Amino acid sequence: MAKTDIPTNFDGIADTVAITKTPPLWGSARLTYTICAFLAMVVQLCLRNTLNFVILCMVKHQQREVENSTEYSIKADENSCSPIDSGNGTTIERSGTLLWSRSQEFALLGTFYYGYLVTLPVAGRLADKFGGKLLFVHSITVQAIIFMLIPFFAQRSYMGAVVIRIIQGLIAGCGNPALYQLFSTWAHPNERTAFLSFAYGGYSVGALLVFPISSFLCKFGWELAFYAVGSVSLIFGICCQWLVFSTLEDHPRLSKDEYDYLKANHIEKSTTGVPWKSILTSVPVYAFIFTHIFHTYGVMVFTLLIPRFFNEAMGLPLDLVGLISSAPFLGAFISKAVTITSCTIIEKRPNLNLTLYRRIVYVICNCFTILFIFGMIISNCHQRVMVVLFTVCIGITTDMGFSGVYWPSLLYVAPAFAGLITGIANCLATASGFLAPLGISTIVRHGTKVEWNLVMASLMTAYLFGAIVYGLFGSSKLAKWGQVTKLESNNNRNNPQETTET
Repeated sequence: MAKTDIPTNFDGIADTVAITKTPPLWGSARLTYTICAFLAMVVQLCLRNTLNFVILCMVKHQQREVENSTEYSIKADENSCSPIDSGNGTTIERSGTLLWSRSQEFALLGTFYYGYLVTLPVAGRLADKFGGKLLFVHSITVQAIIFMLIPFFAQRSYMGAVVIRIIQGLIAGCGNPALYQLFSTWAHPNERTAFLSFAYGGYSVGALLVFPISSFLCKFGWELAFYAVGSVSLIFGICCQWLVFSTLEDHPRLSKDEYDYLKANHIEKSTTGVPWKSILTSVPVYAFIFTHIFHTYGVMVFTLLIPRFFNEAMGLPLDLVGLISSAPFLGAFISKAVTITSCTIIEKRPNLNLTLYRRIVYVICNCFTILFIFGMIISNCHQRVMVVLFTVCIGITTDMGFSGVYWPSLLYVAPAFAGLITGIANCLATASGFLAPLGISTIVRHGTKVEWNLVMASLMTAYLFGAIVYGLFGSSKLAKWGQVTKLESNNNRNNPQETTET
């Protein structure tokens, strides 16, 4: 098949790209993988976050005491939606059988991430070196089995629940780097942002579903939530064994046209080792990692604690909390619809400075996010509808900044080491998964709106720092060390001007 070298607009993915006729997307192997990645994100999110709501059904809270001392006296006013009165104490009933303390509840939510961050860097490098299928499939199937064991261990001891949750995190940490790395094989550069946005839309859909489903299943016993989600995830993981493949050559149903289309622009795996010096001295890599740290803190707080915020700070009952807690993820789902359709069109424009475009969009998204969070802070318990609308808007702006801007950028900077670097970034960023609940538990001691406002203020700070870092240093230019490509000779011959960066 004839191939032509033409300039691209990806700030240096390659100055010339071998172009073949684009094969149909419908029924293609690349669409199959993208759909599998989307569903994998749905089940991974459900396996990870079901506990965030169900723990409110698991634990029996017979009494929350409010002491009469000045230090703990909480006065109800128009800005407080706390169900706690300022008298000697009150009793808030919840259905549940486990006698765990409030601090134990917060701590358990974060134990998943103790295991998760340990395997992330290792999984990223293994995915780069050996292909992602093995890790992709088993991170779902094995995790699903472990997830269904949580009720058994939780009913016997708190430490049993902690241990099984850490083990679940260890297995889950293998999934995301593999999923991300496989897109370097199964997505053409012109389609990468759209495919990644669609796949990570599974995160939004999973979060949109997990809290309402958990709320419904809790009515029949909190254990059912673990068994139902675990069973569906296990079935899906088994199916992926015949749908997901690490390389183009391994796929038994890949057409010749699609093979040529993907292979012509495929970044070969590095055989010369990891260029650690280049990675550790790369400003775009540090910008990506720190942006991810700040961004992930915000996502973690909303994902882990939004049900508790609505229950405690806004005074909503649990059955309504299950539905309302999905609000920010509804916004993220809306964002995906915009991102998927717009990014492919925008990034195909000739002479587009992709780095500048992404910097500007991310800063704008974060500025709006900060404004919406401030709106939540100044809202009182008579403005619950406004708070819900603000969380929807936050979901839109944060997801647009994530999936449409900074997250795909590493596939442009260092596609040959994307799994490794994202593994490191996720390892550092998801530390907030266990640090945030521990820190917030010391701030939100009684669940009042005033206490939760301090948490929201910390989110504003994180998104501000993220905007500064990516706005100044973010990049989508291909680094010299970030590829091992057969097109190098063509690049040097046809465009002597250097467009890559170190």
